Amino acid sequence: MTSTDNELTDDAPDTHVHDLPEQINGWLDGIMRPGESVHACFYADIRPDGRFGERWTFLSNTRLFVLSPNGDADTPELALDIPIDELEEARVESYVGSSALLVAAKDGGHEVARFSLSLQYDALDLCYYINEIAKGRKEGTRFDDIVRPTTKRADHRCSGCGRTMNRNAMVCSFCLDRRRVLIRLISYVAPYKAGALLGLALTLLLTATQLAPPFLTKVLIDDVITPGNVPLLPWVIAGLIAACTGTALFSMGRSYVMHWVGQKVLFDLRVQLFTHLQMLRLSYYAQQQTGRIMARVSGDLTRLNYFVVEGYQEIVISIFSAVLVAVILAVMNFKLFLLALVPVPFIALSTGFMGRRIRLRYFRIWRRMAGLNALLADTIPGIRVVKAFARERQESERFGHQSKDLFEQEMQTAKITAIFFPFITVQTALGLILVFAAGGYLVITGAETIGTLVAFTSYLAFFYQPVQQLGQMNQRLQRCATSAERVFEILDNDPEPLHRGGLQPEPFEGRVEFRNVCFTYEPGKYALDNISFEIEPGEMIGLVGPSGAGKSTLVHLIARFFEAEEGEILVDGHPIQDLDLHWFRRQIGVVLQEPYLFHGSVWSNIAYANPDASADDIIAAAKAANAHDFIVNLPDGYDSALGERGQSLSGGERQRISIARAILRDPKILILDEATASVDTETEAMIQTALERLVKNRTTFAIAHRLSTLRKADRLIGLENGKLVEMGTHDELLDADGLYARLCRLQLKMSQRKAL
Repeated sequence: MTSTDNELTDDAPDTHVHDLPEQINGWLDGIMRPGESVHACFYADIRPDGRFGERWTFLSNTRLFVLSPNGDADTPELALDIPIDELEEARVESYVGSSALLVAAKDGGHEVARFSLSLQYDALDLCYYINEIAKGRKEGTRFDDIVRPTTKRADHRCSGCGRTMNRNAMVCSFCLDRRRVLIRLISYVAPYKAGALLGLALTLLLTATQLAPPFLTKVLIDDVITPGNVPLLPWVIAGLIAACTGTALFSMGRSYVMHWVGQKVLFDLRVQLFTHLQMLRLSYYAQQQTGRIMARVSGDLTRLNYFVVEGYQEIVISIFSAVLVAVILAVMNFKLFLLALVPVPFIALSTGFMGRRIRLRYFRIWRRMAGLNALLADTIPGIRVVKAFARERQESERFGHQSKDLFEQEMQTAKITAIFFPFITVQTALGLILVFAAGGYLVITGAETIGTLVAFTSYLAFFYQPVQQLGQMNQRLQRCATSAERVFEILDNDPEPLHRGGLQPEPFEGRVEFRNVCFTYEPGKYALDNISFEIEPGEMIGLVGPSGAGKSTLVHLIARFFEAEEGEILVDGHPIQDLDLHWFRRQIGVVLQEPYLFHGSVWSNIAYANPDASADDIIAAAKAANAHDFIVNLPDGYDSALGERGQSLSGGERQRISIARAILRDPKILILDEATASVDTETEAMIQTALERLVKNRTTFAIAHRLSTLRKADRLIGLENGKLVEMGTHDELLDADGLYARLCRLQLKMSQRKAL
């Protein structure tokens, strides 16, 4: 979703959205009314029929309207048009795998857009604006004041264009210029400039050897065959053999050198991309689908191989060859050269026209390919759920529908290229025919020799070849630029400040204080609202409240998985932002409701918390977590290989390994997020014993829906609707008869019902 900044006027509407500004501007030129200006735009990637497709929602100062591309037509369909005075309410409805933006107007309800989960955050922005407009109309608030909200989210704008951007991004993706993207990609060749220059030199030598045979052919016809100069024949033949041999040798050398350079660059990019992904904030992953990220790391990097290995050098060589051959042709016969230039303007115009259309197609193709990867990433790990609900056929049909969408877009692109490339060939063939006609007349009249005509037409093929290549290269460069944008979009997201230094207070005690802390996942709705409390070192704090109250959000802020938007969090009296994040995270241990185990051995999963730990320390941690006994009974003991995510173990066994991992970390601050929620009573007792050992002398924040597990907590914090509603001991909160007491009575009734 994009929105405008303060400088927006009716004369300068903001219509530059996503990475298709020319296409969007063309659409809006035909539909905008006098005095109308676009203030916000939302791109949706699912059509009303549930298939992938584009729909663009625009919010102007007079109306809300939706444009839907209509196949290959230049003019999109106006799918929805609601006057701004008739807007009453907007909300986002979440479905399985997708969401919808719904709007209530005076004439009834409308589904404005359907979109994948990765776009939900942007949709909430537009939803917020619409609701504020409806509210402001009743209160008499000016429109310009509404579309420029004063909340924290207004800070996440591009300094260059003022548009809303990814809250962690350093560069606005809407401002990316494809030429700059490709130039940036070339910069990755700089560390290997020696190899790149060698490849360029070999390419120039290869070009030179390829240009020699036409000249030698002219000499053979005009100076050897026609006058019967036999002594010169061996020298011409030797020259032709040398040119052919040199072409082969230079081609082999260039191919190897450039592939070496290309693979080194892709190696650097691949490692940099994965490393950067490790450093990104959790808020980035909350907005992205795993499959789409995987598509960028694998598929997009593979497509960059062409440009790094061949593309940029082909551009240089094509331009160099075209200029050099043009000079040769002009020297040989200037009039014939002018005839040869006739098709060039048509080739240039058609290349530019087709390039814009191909660019749009590749953007759509990428969206559908990323969608397929996202579907695979969702379905394969969840195959047990698919089979449990007998949804194999439905999932196959869903994959088939999305594959069909991809097929249709690929075929539309193939239709463009199928027309474009033969069209260029016909144009160059017509130029060649003109030269043959005029050149043949000159030879017949004796104004030119046969050898010159043969050489001229041979060089003409070398002239048209780079011109054609530049046209054909445009297609591949558009595909490459699209992939490069996706890769750089990740690299341009601001990482966590893990290695930027900061305070490392010693000794570290673990005192935590919240001062008027607020945090929001979406505009206008606080997940935490004005939270304040102080925890002493070594205290165990229980967090209670209904689902969605903000318990997990609170502990995420302590671990700095997210940053507080208002207020301040202090640790040992220091603002949490001033602490060295890498060091601070090493003082924190986390035990989750669903423990994540990596593919590997039991030993490596426990040692993940401290790779330098000794064998005695690892075994001691396992014993403290009540995990040692079941581990030694595994087929290979501590060396037993775990399946993906530890699925070969029971839930309780996975949890105890997770606790052993936390014990080995020896943290000063411990976070327990529903650590016993999904295990049986006997296993829960074993885990509780392990946790009692773990929490000693540590500042602990424990979340549990089973309130009996929190009775030993020093204090309890009750959260509801993002607010701190009560705080005290178990007995104090029961006497207060508030939220905690209500939850205890409810659980008691449920326990009695189960007992019956």
